[in-house]
Amino acid sequence: MKAFEFIRARTCGEAAQLLDKHDGAMIHAGGTDLLARMKERTETPDVLVSLLDADGLQDVRIEEDGGIWIGARVTLAQLAGSNACQRFLPTLSHAAGLAASPQLRNRATLGGNLAQHTRCHYYRMESLPCLKRSGTLCPVQEKGGVQDNAGVFKGSCVCSHPSSLAPVLGTLDAEISVRDAKGARLIPFSAFWAGPQPGVGTDTVLKDGEVIEAVRIPPSGAKPKLGYYEVRHKAAFDWALVSCAVRYTEQDGKITSASVWFGSLAPTPWQAEKAEKALVGKPCTDEAALAAAEAALVDASPVEGAAYKVKLAKVALKRALADARGRS
Repeated sequence: MKAFEFIRARTCGEAAQLLDKHDGAMIHAGGTDLLARMKERTETPDVLVSLLDADGLQDVRIEEDGGIWIGARVTLAQLAGSNACQRFLPTLSHAAGLAASPQLRNRATLGGNLAQHTRCHYYRMESLPCLKRSGTLCPVQEKGGVQDNAGVFKGSCVCSHPSSLAPVLGTLDAEISVRDAKGARLIPFSAFWAGPQPGVGTDTVLKDGEVIEAVRIPPSGAKPKLGYYEVRHKAAFDWALVSCAVRYTEQDGKITSASVWFGSLAPTPWQAEKAEKALVGKPCTDEAALAAAEAALVDASPVEGAAYKVKLAKVALKRALADARGRS
């Protein structure tokens, strides 16, 4: 690993100012993703600005209007064990408790989980070609490419976003609070993501000098039902092959609104709008779940090695709906 200077910021605002001061500096929170990339030399910053001592970033609080504010440095273990999350956001708490391993959950943070980079083998190895690292092609799509971790939609890059919390936050209409040296702004969850670009590792719209400060969950007027399901190789430390979160409201036995988000199917968390339309107006039955699952993946066009994910995604959606239906 290249030597670097490690600076501990006392506030999120100070961290943003330090990013402005030190060209090419990067933010460090838990470090579970960043340090791995630095070891592989896909990231070589001269300065890390740490949030470990930053005030207010580990708070989980209920706002006056019923919204929930979750600091960016809240760990996945805290999300899984938080009384507030278990009571008001049980699906988010459930997803956090499934992620990685107990050791990593005690270090990995909410902000880092959202801002983490793809787990694509080619992106992660500095010695291998990669479009996202200023290459000319996506080797995953070439003959003989390692494709098992790819997404299922065509594009110049077919990597997949690994966050298992992102689908849940998508269904909750979350807002991301980011701060730079001039102040803070709220970004709607669906507008927080950006598709792959040559030479750009991040999959977010974060600008140079911006830091994720918190995630805000707005209050919900209705009483929605939420569910989450993920499929992975093993129950121990692993990333989900496919994850799915569902949120719906119903009246007189029929679904009146629906939100369906997937993880690990596309370069960014993916909203399945066709599945949502297929659910609205229907009772939440196994037949409706099957129709929604088919609608969700109708546009999939995976590389050969990732074709198995299409079936897994359909299963994940059906089981996420069943999970939602079973919650009071």
